[in-house]
Amino acid sequence: MHSSPQSRFAVKFQARRIRRAYSFVIIEFAYLVFMTLQDAYQRLRPSTDIERCECASVESLLLVDLLTDNPIHCGYCRKEIDPERLQLTAEETHDIAHWFGAASALYRLWLDSGEYEQYAKERLLDPQGQINGAGREIARKLSEKWPTRFWFFSDTDDGEPTHCPICHDPLDEDVKWGTGCCRQCFIQI
Repeated sequence: MHSSPQSRFAVKFQARRIRRAYSFVIIEFAYLVFMTLQDAYQRLRPSTDIERCECASVESLLLVDLLTDNPIHCGYCRKEIDPERLQLTAEETHDIAHWFGAASALYRLWLDSGEYEQYAKERLLDPQGQINGAGREIARKLSEKWPTRFWFFSDTDDGEPTHCPICHDPLDEDVKWGTGCCRQCFIQI
């Protein structure tokens, strides 16, 4: 049994419409992924070029609140690194921004020296706390691409730390910034 030319045309026409519809869906999906990534990048984009890392290559990262909009800093020059330069995924960028929002709020409460100063300090110093756990986990994940350390809070009024607050091993004092680091625990102080 042969199909009529009209039914073959209808099948071809329908197949073309389906291909176009799929093409449109794929283009729309790619656009949404791109825009999601751009929106995620925008959450951490340095506000001025003055604070942007200009090193030829990124050798290491520090996750640190230096009272800027972006906690991703170059381990060498300590200036901000745009997440797009690192080609972070939207999920990685979102995780960093989410952690940074809470960590930054606590840090600013501590800086305010008001009634929440002691509470904020306790949270910032708690090695098992949510903020420090999330920061260290992000540093661990980013370390799969670049050596990354999470800047662990310390209050200069309490003296200079000499041991890692997580594993209690002596800090490696061979650092360009801060007091020391513990590579095993992904922190720098």
